[in-house]
Amino acid sequence: MISSAITPNYAQLGEARKSEAMINISTMLDLQEEQEFSTILFTGHRGCGKSTELRLLERNWRSQYHVIYLETDEVTDINDVEYTDLYLLVAQYVEYELRKLGIQLDRGILKDFEDWFADITEETEQTVESSISLEGEVTLGGESPFPIPFLAKLLAKLTSQIKGGAKDKKVIRNILEKDFSRLKATINLLLDDATKKLKKKRPDCKGLLLIFDNLDRCPPHVANRLFFDYAAQLQELRATVVYTVPISALYSPRGIGNNFNKPSIVPMVNIYEFERDRDELALNDKGLQALVQLLQRRMQTDKIFASETVVLDVVRASGGHVRHLMQMMREACITAIGRGHKTIESDDAAYAIKQLQFSFEREIPDLHYAAIANTYRSKRAANDETGQQTLFNTSVLEYNGKQRWNYPHPTVMQIDAFQRAVNAIGQP
Repeated sequence: MISSAITPNYAQLGEARKSEAMINISTMLDLQEEQEFSTILFTGHRGCGKSTELRLLERNWRSQYHVIYLETDEVTDINDVEYTDLYLLVAQYVEYELRKLGIQLDRGILKDFEDWFADITEETEQTVESSISLEGEVTLGGESPFPIPFLAKLLAKLTSQIKGGAKDKKVIRNILEKDFSRLKATINLLLDDATKKLKKKRPDCKGLLLIFDNLDRCPPHVANRLFFDYAAQLQELRATVVYTVPISALYSPRGIGNNFNKPSIVPMVNIYEFERDRDELALNDKGLQALVQLLQRRMQTDKIFASETVVLDVVRASGGHVRHLMQMMREACITAIGRGHKTIESDDAAYAIKQLQFSFEREIPDLHYAAIANTYRSKRAANDETGQQTLFNTSVLEYNGKQRWNYPHPTVMQIDAFQRAVNAIGQP
């Protein structure tokens, strides 16, 4: 009964999140004129549903843009990513996508790019052919009637070396950074030519829309380098680009608004009634029911769970975090099956909730509990390194409404170390 009743489906949670992030992005794309480009930061906690929303964005805007969707952690080293890596990926995938469409980019631009790259990297057709990895071959497919240019092969090799952590990764990056102005100018020529050719093939096409999903999985120190030290470079591509950014970066005292337009934020589903002068918050029935309806779209909850109370137990424990909700549901299902239960009982749900709590206990540094306890009292994450880390590891969550506020994850509040930290603070 349990294993056969799960049926995935999409649920709209914008109202329950009290967020208009996706509406705002769509409005921006709709109002954007030809030859205009935007850089859009898209953020939220890992697992909050950003990828689902971005996939929907991709589908909805195919009619007006040529969308290139990249799962950044699949195509580069997400733990050590540089802005030059992203530029190489843009060149690699734009060339590939147009070749798939049967569009030839300007041969003069390609030749200039090839000659410059070959010169600075000291690569030849022979050295490239002998070392292209299977990962690099993804963008060398034979879907196009045109021969694969040397540039495509070279880019495939370089991006594979960067992703693989090859010892010459730093050498490649140093070379590109020293002549970044040339790299930027040449890639932008390629983007301009791509846009012109796309419009000729599709007159209704406004241009390229590049989506870098999962870039928010990079560690905070990498995000700080990308989105603060190299913010200007990320905005100099002649295409509309969506970058996912860790929500922790928004809490940097350096101020991300000094470098970019206001980020679009996907907060937690708001399961609380926010009152700033209360420690523990009242529950928000609309938010809870929105998550219950999400589960009902994905599984037959009336057949899987012993009662609605059991469903609500897990929903409350998620804190409005969609991935954690689904992880606990999966754990509860497996536990119930293993125990021979026909439905998920209260003790099965309690076991699943405890497993998430134990995961947090293993991951949260002892020094973080004081900061988490302060967030519990103040409803605000600190704008410092520890505050950023608590947001990055989701021990503290972001909510929206009439005000922006933070609150610890419900399972974290069950940890003894957190309770001791709260008691150490004393009464407010």
